[in-house]
Amino acid sequence: MDAGLTRGADKLGPAWLERLLVPGTRHPNDARTIRQGAREQALRKLVRLRLVVAPALGCVALTFAFFEPTTWRRALIGTVVTAMTILTFAEWARFRRFGPEALGIAFNLGVMLAGQLGLIAATGGLFSPLVPVVVVAGTLSAILLEPRTQVLFVLTLTVPAFWAMAFVHAGGEVSLVPRLFGDAAGLERGPAPWIAATLYTVMVTATSRVGVEVRLLFERLVADSMRERDRVLDLHAEQSRTLAAVSAEIAHELKNPLASVKGLGALVAKGVDGKTAERVGVLRREVDRMQAILEELLTFSRPLVPLSTEAVDARDLMEDVLRLHEGLAQERGVRLTLDAGPAAVLRCDPRKVRQVLINLVQNALDASPRGAVVHLAVAGDADDVRLSVIDAGAGVSPELGERVFEPGVTSKEHGSGMGLAVSRALARQHGGELALDADEGGGAVATLTLPREVTEPSP
Repeated sequence: MDAGLTRGADKLGPAWLERLLVPGTRHPNDARTIRQGAREQALRKLVRLRLVVAPALGCVALTFAFFEPTTWRRALIGTVVTAMTILTFAEWARFRRFGPEALGIAFNLGVMLAGQLGLIAATGGLFSPLVPVVVVAGTLSAILLEPRTQVLFVLTLTVPAFWAMAFVHAGGEVSLVPRLFGDAAGLERGPAPWIAATLYTVMVTATSRVGVEVRLLFERLVADSMRERDRVLDLHAEQSRTLAAVSAEIAHELKNPLASVKGLGALVAKGVDGKTAERVGVLRREVDRMQAILEELLTFSRPLVPLSTEAVDARDLMEDVLRLHEGLAQERGVRLTLDAGPAAVLRCDPRKVRQVLINLVQNALDASPRGAVVHLAVAGDADDVRLSVIDAGAGVSPELGERVFEPGVTSKEHGSGMGLAVSRALARQHGGELALDADEGGGAVATLTLPREVTEPSP
């Protein structure tokens, strides 16, 4: 199979093999999922920002209140600062405990906006230096909130607050301008409040509209990107299915003549000796190797069959695999050891897990020099079980890295490059993972991680 094509397939997700071989499948992420993820990220940043901004604004407001002699102004500033501080740290505690899903963007932005309007009323009304903060908050809310919610914010909270302040300014009974700013009676009684309210209304409406348009623009870009990605994935999946079918057909057609060659080789071997017998032996071994490669290719080309799960002890699987390879290990002068640990019961398809372990142990034996030790280990926790195979070979080449799991990529002289690709696909079909890392003492560590309760991923 084409190496570039399979490398691209490996990046599509944890179940790339199943998705490529099952028609009509889609990547689990869509535009709505991406948008939701972006909103959660924004909410995280918003909550953290409030931890910094709320105390800072609170300190400035309390300092202002300390020098301002008006009683109602002091009371309003103290109430707003206290409420905002308590709510900020309460939301942070909920965020830490339950995550972003426990919070609401509309609620957080509404609280921020209401607190800002309260501080604006206490620090000068429409002539307060804090008015531009509301414009910024309006733009932010337009980007993060649904358009209808944003219109509600503008029409029922921000704009009415501006015009209410204009009426208070013009009424003359209460002056919103602090005494610290000097005598502003003439300014408040004139047309300035109405002009300011009009300008701020236009600004908030305009910035809200711009924010909504920016939000809609990004949503359209994301949707277009999703459609283009799906188109490419469909094309890629079709090519992969075609290649898989062709590969399976070729492998199937080659198996029959190879079986004939193998049978004829066995007959010829009975009637020859000396140098000719050695050559026939080499021929038979090469035929066996070709048959093994074709079997791996057929396994890779077929869609993964559903799991047949049952409760098994991972230690028993490891012991079976160890006993299966004791003869081969002795022949190669390599010692096998097992650290079974406590009971590690999990639900899995034991046939497929055993296939993965056999592949890992055979790779470890191939990589280990004579006199070395291949160590098998079983460990786990409440959720996962880890099955490790540690060899003392040359380790994983840095140039290969994760490419060792790509079909056709191998460091063996006579390897097919299918074993690890199939093994990782089987591990991920269980909802687990297969990793190959360098060992601190040299060699490589292959770790098969499986969940205690396996649910086969849906296509």
